[in-house]
Amino acid sequence: MRRVLVTGASGFVGRALLPVLTGRGFEVHGVARATQSAVAGVTWHAADLLTEAGRVHALSASRPTHLVHLAWEVRPGRYREDPVNRLWAEASIDLLSRARARGTQRILGIGSCLEYGPQSGPCEEQVSQCRPTTLYGQAKLATAEAYIAAGAAWGRVFVPFGPHEPEARLIPSLIRSLRAGQHFDCSHGGQLRDFVYVDDLAQMIAAVLDSELSGVVNLASGETRSLRSVIEHVAGLLKARHLVRFGAVDATGVDAEPIIAADVRRLRDVIAGVPVIGFEEGAARALAWWIDRLPGRG
Repeated sequence: MRRVLVTGASGFVGRALLPVLTGRGFEVHGVARATQSAVAGVTWHAADLLTEAGRVHALSASRPTHLVHLAWEVRPGRYREDPVNRLWAEASIDLLSRARARGTQRILGIGSCLEYGPQSGPCEEQVSQCRPTTLYGQAKLATAEAYIAAGAAWGRVFVPFGPHEPEARLIPSLIRSLRAGQHFDCSHGGQLRDFVYVDDLAQMIAAVLDSELSGVVNLASGETRSLRSVIEHVAGLLKARHLVRFGAVDATGVDAEPIIAADVRRLRDVIAGVPVIGFEEGAARALAWWIDRLPGRG
């Protein structure tokens, strides 16, 4: 029996990942800080992974052969410079050590494109120099180095979107404003980003976990889009492009970076044949999901 422990299993990405892993035949164990509602095929464990006791409990209760470590501080407006990033790095490295000591065979840590820092083109795992400009990116990078040194795999996620995404992020906040008939103020929108639908991302994570790949792999669509094109597409689905005001606010910090995009040739070695939803269909699904949950004019 392949038994996988997923940390951060109740979060945005974790929710999408659980059914993919059960579909691949894993016995799935999820860990979250509080007791969760039942999910078919998933055994839940309540634990605070920032504590030693929580890490010990999660591992001893699940006895995993595989580990996907997603848990981290990711709340919009807070996570990039929150001092808790340092605690998460320490806890994540300790979790790795304890999992290895217990005989966990396959470990995949989940990181971020912010580990790369400013780049002039698509980020390539074995070529691009990492120069993170946020505390979040620095803490993730330090954790990545420990995981790689231990022979584990490390996935760098680019810009996920879809159901259960935090409401303060770009696409949910855009939908909320336009559904309410309000103007949406944003930057010029010329920044290039790699958006990946969360269900596609879940398939990528599961495929990497199921492979023998080690080291860093970018988890992204490989398709670069301007923020303007993304905003216009979603606004067009709502027939509300007239409510978007480009250039009304200034982009600062990481948000002002001209390009955050991924080279995905390494990923393609392990996801051949995996179904892809893609941006357009993903945007339609995300919109339908949010319309069911956000107030608006219909």
